[in-house]
Amino acid sequence: MTILVSIALVGLSFVASYILCEATKRTGVVDAPDGQRKLQDRPIPRLGGVGILAAVALVMLVAGVVHTLAPRWLGSDWLPGGVPDVWFALGLTFLFGAVGAADDIFDLNPVVKLALLLALCVLAPFVGVAATELASPFGTVTLPAILIAGSATWLLVFINASNFMDGSNGLSLGSLAFMLAGLGVSLMLSGRGGFPLGLACIIATIGGFLIHNLRGELYAGDAGAFGVGAIFATFGLVSGLPVWTIATLALPVLIDVLLTLVSRTRRGQPLFTAHRDHAYQSLIKAGWSHIEVAMVWWGLSAACGIAAAVGAVGGGALPFILFWVFAALFSGGWLFIHRQAGQEVPGHADR
Repeated sequence: MTILVSIALVGLSFVASYILCEATKRTGVVDAPDGQRKLQDRPIPRLGGVGILAAVALVMLVAGVVHTLAPRWLGSDWLPGGVPDVWFALGLTFLFGAVGAADDIFDLNPVVKLALLLALCVLAPFVGVAATELASPFGTVTLPAILIAGSATWLLVFINASNFMDGSNGLSLGSLAFMLAGLGVSLMLSGRGGFPLGLACIIATIGGFLIHNLRGELYAGDAGAFGVGAIFATFGLVSGLPVWTIATLALPVLIDVLLTLVSRTRRGQPLFTAHRDHAYQSLIKAGWSHIEVAMVWWGLSAACGIAAAVGAVGGGALPFILFWVFAALFSGGWLFIHRQAGQEVPGHADR
């Protein structure tokens, strides 16, 4: 019965997301071409993230009813992390998604939006959504002030990074699905329980959205980038996995965003204005299709998922080592793409 209920909940997640995302197309909230970063040939509905988060909320409600009526049907592994931290993490994701939805609908002032995101990131560690230690071959940091500041910074950086990467169909949300899968596999193989069913349901909701998105019919918007990005970022903090394991899963997003920001800083360009300097945007300008670019990042995310799981199983210094090895490899790939595209890279003069 547990297996049948699990399959039914995952199926419900996919179908509910597909239907709710379809409904968001009729809201009239669209992403219009601007001739700069937004180069689509027509306005595209952009509240897909609201559909994803609504489907997540629906499935969590159904699971709660099932758990009340027949607790054994769901098994012991539902979401990564212990109660109540994991539920605070899930609640925060909806708040992050609400900020994104408000921006999608009302075009919030950038300063106001950043202030709201910062407030949520600072709040998170004080409700238990924080790393418990930062281990490395050079010692383990457990000082609360450092862990609180580090956790808040991680949330702010990753959630914004997932938004910066949301400029090609399937790339950001598809990569996040692979990251969440890597999180689940790492938990399972490292002996911290099975693959959480709730995590599988969340991945299925992303799948329902991608059916629309890969056709070019619907964007996730800030609601999707902030909300789903926050699911990964917060669940990573409360999962109990090594910090370096979570960071390894995030590398395909972090490397492109951070090196792009470094490059723009060196050229004296504003960091938060619309641009097309990311590696994935360079590939699109070079003639790659959206699905081809997305598949590259999906492959990178899958590779990082395998590396993260190996590190989580091996323990010790292995997660730290694997993070830096993959960071160096991905940085080299980023430099290669930009050299091929004829763009300036950090440490090189303008051409």
